[in-house]
Amino acid sequence: MTGSTSVTQHQPNRRGGSTGSPRSGLGLPLRNSVEAINLPQLIARQRWLILFLGSCGLAMGVAYATHAEVLYESQAKVLVAQRSAGLNNSGTGTDVVDEDVLANHMGLIRSRKIVSEALAEYGLMELPSLVAKVSDETDQVDYVIQNTSIGKGGDGSARSAAIMNITLQHNSPEDVQKILAAIMRRYERFIVSQVESVMGEAGRMIQDAKRALEADLQEAEEEYLVSRQNAPLFFQGEGSSNVYQDRYRRLSEELLELDIQQSTMRTRLDRVRESLKHIGGGSDLSDHLDKLALIDSDSLERLGAFAGLQVSASNSAEFKAAMPAKMEEARAQVTRLLMLNAEREKLTAVFGSGHPKVREINNEIQLVEDFVRKSKEQTSPEMAFGSQAIKPDALLRAYIGFIEHDIAAIGERRKELIALTTDAESKAKELIEYELKDLVLQKKIARHEAIFDGIVGQLQELNTASGLSGFLYEFLEVPRLGKRVWPNVPLCSLGGLVLGLLCGMVLAVGNELRDSRFRTAQEVDEAIGLLNLGHVGQMSAIDQGIAGLVATDGSSESEAFRLGRTILLPDIKSKKVRSIGFTSSMQGDGKSTIVANFAQAFAQVGLNVVVVDCDLRRPSQHRYLSLQDQQGMSEVLQAKLPLADVIQPTEIENLSAISAGKTPENPAELLQGVNLDKAIESLSNHFDLVLVDLPPVLAVSDPAVVLPRLDGAVLVVRVARIRREQLANAMQRLQSTGANLIGSMLNVVGADKEFDAGVSQYGYYRNDYTRSSSQRKRGRAASATGSVNNAA
Repeated sequence: MTGSTSVTQHQPNRRGGSTGSPRSGLGLPLRNSVEAINLPQLIARQRWLILFLGSCGLAMGVAYATHAEVLYESQAKVLVAQRSAGLNNSGTGTDVVDEDVLANHMGLIRSRKIVSEALAEYGLMELPSLVAKVSDETDQVDYVIQNTSIGKGGDGSARSAAIMNITLQHNSPEDVQKILAAIMRRYERFIVSQVESVMGEAGRMIQDAKRALEADLQEAEEEYLVSRQNAPLFFQGEGSSNVYQDRYRRLSEELLELDIQQSTMRTRLDRVRESLKHIGGGSDLSDHLDKLALIDSDSLERLGAFAGLQVSASNSAEFKAAMPAKMEEARAQVTRLLMLNAEREKLTAVFGSGHPKVREINNEIQLVEDFVRKSKEQTSPEMAFGSQAIKPDALLRAYIGFIEHDIAAIGERRKELIALTTDAESKAKELIEYELKDLVLQKKIARHEAIFDGIVGQLQELNTASGLSGFLYEFLEVPRLGKRVWPNVPLCSLGGLVLGLLCGMVLAVGNELRDSRFRTAQEVDEAIGLLNLGHVGQMSAIDQGIAGLVATDGSSESEAFRLGRTILLPDIKSKKVRSIGFTSSMQGDGKSTIVANFAQAFAQVGLNVVVVDCDLRRPSQHRYLSLQDQQGMSEVLQAKLPLADVIQPTEIENLSAISAGKTPENPAELLQGVNLDKAIESLSNHFDLVLVDLPPVLAVSDPAVVLPRLDGAVLVVRVARIRREQLANAMQRLQSTGANLIGSMLNVVGADKEFDAGVSQYGYYRNDYTRSSSQRKRGRAASATGSVNNAA
């Protein structure tokens, strides 16, 4: 490049880079949550604290066991059972008591009444070992109760046995035996006396209840006898039928049938009267057969008898004898006539009216019609009866009279049924009332009998149990000389150790929650929400110059830069990204080292790359790239030198650089000026990629001024030093400037082992398949020399 290079105003790229964008905004977690704690990793990090507190707890447990008061324990076992009421005095059968009874006995032994009476009766109140335990809040009785424990059940398969295990702990082996023995003897005497007293009182109460129930039962039986004597004649006791109720049901059904008949007759009467209006006085009977069909069969017989009075017996007999045959014959001919008419219509439709078959059918129809006409004349009532035949209107009037007479008869019968139904209902209710009263009296007698039988049974059991002394008390184990039970050195030691470890875990969790450092690369990625371009570990020192860059060797660090190059390369080749700025949160994060190595990595693939050191306050690129720093970007921004004069070639092919130059007094103002835009624009036009080294974003405002004018920004994070609050502030500043954040680079030097996973994934490239002999020698020399701290 020459000094005549044209420089145009650079317009900052505001597009969203395709290679990465913030995902989480400013919502960065400031501390770990309890759910996010990895317990094995926490124990590994805080192991010395946990082990120290565990050791302290173990020592305290041993010290307590050495200096604690020695306690001795005496034990007694008692079997509590109830004698079977079905055996005589010579028997030994027992019934196991239930849980409630056993619990009552356990509470009785630890009661203040039993303990105080036992100590007083046997003169144990003044034992020196007991007197020494007396205080303002506790006396001898309270002390004994507090140190007495009672369990139930046996050992092994006898766990559910009705056995009480009584234990007492005290600091004297002889005194603990005396105290427990006194308590057990007092308990036994108390139980015996109470059983005898309670049984005597219970017997008296049961006898009184028996006499009262006998009187009540006799009174109930007499009341039931009087009720049966006054019962109605038809009441036969429980299970008998209610004759009045059956009678009421039958009468109600008959009344319903009468109502239906009456309604039917009234309807028929209205229809007959309506038909009578359409019949003339001299009309023929055959003309009104449809109206005469209203007459029902029963009324028709009565009308026939009525009509028989007007004709002779001979005429009536001939007519009746001839009528069925003639009527049947006429019906057959009419049916035949209908069939012929249908056949004629069908043939006419097919052949026409002049067809021979049609004419033949017409002739046959004519013959049938003549026959039907003659049959009608022969079956006419006038022919049979002559002038004496009854007219249709006369028949209907007679039928109306019959219906009116029947309706009147039904009405009279209905009145009789209503009276009978009312009487049956009243008597049925009276009988039901007697039935209910009888049932109540029977239940009353049954209840009294059941209670009486129960009381008699209890009285018998009480008398038998009284003879058997009620309960069986069997001392399976009497109190013996106390055995030492406390302190237990192994138990105290284990308890102290567990308590110490628990305290250590609590403090470890507290330290973990207060520690705002990042533990894994995933936490960093989730916190900043940027595309991870790679993890780098140990890199060369600044005084090694360009020979110390690692981007070209076969180490895992070089593969990290190649990975970042692969991610960014598509946008760089497509000209979407021409200039990239690198910044970090704080000084010493290794951003300058990463810029130099990225420049070497991009130049390695044939890109024409230029590195611009815009860290005017603490420049370092000239040392990494082995350049002179007498003049550089500072002079360009002050317009003292043209841009082409400060571009320096490096020993690396395709890589040029612009050092920072002399440190100015106002670096922020220079970077904010228009000369920087012109320089970036000119460099972008003449180089494939411009890499800009910027100061830390939390230290100065320079990155906030420069990054919005570049195509992309990369944040370098040194996870061993950065805190969540610092990273949150850095992200907030970068996002507030509108910079296009395209990714992040993690410097894991000095970080926890969890970050090694991000570096060791390239461990394949450390082997001899991808390294030359000179590289292997250099690698062995580097490992022998040790780690060197990075410089910003």
